[in-house]
Amino acid sequence: MSKTFYKIYLSDGLSSVAIEEKKPFGAYSDEQLFPEEQDQLYEIKNEFRKIEFLGVRRIRNESTLHSPIYYSESRKPYLKHDLNTFISISHSKNYCALGISANDIGIDIEEINPRIEQISSRFVNDEEKQFIGHDSIQDLTKLWTMKESMFKLNDRTGIEFKTELIIEGKSGEVYSGKMLIQNGWVQVKLECFQLGKLVVSACSYA
Repeated sequence: MSKTFYKIYLSDGLSSVAIEEKKPFGAYSDEQLFPEEQDQLYEIKNEFRKIEFLGVRRIRNESTLHSPIYYSESRKPYLKHDLNTFISISHSKNYCALGISANDIGIDIEEINPRIEQISSRFVNDEEKQFIGHDSIQDLTKLWTMKESMFKLNDRTGIEFKTELIIEGKSGEVYSGKMLIQNGWVQVKLECFQLGKLVVSACSYA
């Protein structure tokens, strides 16, 4: 991916995923933070985690969302309710991402790595093997990010990726699936993109 900042618009034409390459810690020195976020940053000791924290808030600022990023008890990020805007956050080794929508959204990003094959048996069920083609590493990464995006949309804890987050069908780059929430099973819509070696997935309720 040649750009350091990239925005993907989802099929509804309104929701988006903004992605930016991580920068050295010092490059964020002028980034605008809300007072409570300055306190949160001070509490983070690991520089890598500081970069992730600041990278996401840089995207938030670029997206002109005038609100601190809060976290629910289940660690789902959210903004001031009067903005009527939902967000989701993801990080990979080299990138930060922020999903933005008028409806609840979950996103995930992952850089393609052969190690995905070593854990595939933990999250791919027999029916989902139909989505794995000749490039198994790429396809497994897509399945993983889609299930992670479902996980981030879901408010439940203790979710079993293999049996409670299910990919059912595909039309182009839009997938359909279902997941188990507090009140039973619900249908979801998943969109998956690839930017170079980076796979990006977004999930919303169908």
